[in-house]
Amino acid sequence: MKYALVTGATTGMGLAIAKELISKGYFVYMHYIEELSIVDTVTLAPDIYKLIETDFSYPESADILVRQIIEDGVKLDCVVLNAGTTCRKDFGEINYDDWNAVMNVNVNSPFLICQSLAPVIKDFGSIIFIGSSMGIHPHASVSVYSVSKAATHMLAKSLVKHFADRKIRVNAVAPGFIDTQWQKDKPQWHIEKIESKIALGRFGTPEEIVDACMFLLNNTYMNGSVLQIDGGYDFE
Repeated sequence: MKYALVTGATTGMGLAIAKELISKGYFVYMHYIEELSIVDTVTLAPDIYKLIETDFSYPESADILVRQIIEDGVKLDCVVLNAGTTCRKDFGEINYDDWNAVMNVNVNSPFLICQSLAPVIKDFGSIIFIGSSMGIHPHASVSVYSVSKAATHMLAKSLVKHFADRKIRVNAVAPGFIDTQWQKDKPQWHIEKIESKIALGRFGTPEEIVDACMFLLNNTYMNGSVLQIDGGYDFE
């Protein structure tokens, strides 16, 4: 049996990634934060996944997830760090707690998870961070998120040498605008404005991000890469 961890695994891209891994024979530890977000897992056979609830806004919460996996005595083949959050406040309204909450979820907890789980990740395993095109193209309207995702990309690259002796590969995917629940509240005019900046003229799908993750998982020479999947965003 192969084992994987996917954070933020019960909605959107995380759920799509978890389902694909399950279809490939993995037992998946599926992290989530809100009870309502687990509804889409009911179609999955209960013996092929395990739900772990914890809120990464608080760095110590990473210990809850790590402890449960270590106590199960398994070795992980794959870790996908997908959980993320944002802050859409105006620049002048962002306070210290807002900044820290985003950094804790998007950067600090993934670092602590990798550090703590390192002994139970199999040699020749794979770690995949889910970054964002917002970490490549600066966006003033989500400045905290953009900074955190730029840090995510650099964290992935910085960990490559730490895992090199065990041939564990570390990569990141940088999705653009993907058709998930995060985008549902945007008014139509805003969606059309974004689409006008994308060369392919549309938002991506979770399945297209899954394809990118599976490529990074299966291609054993991909290491230290940030794979940009954004349909050609900001190509003018």
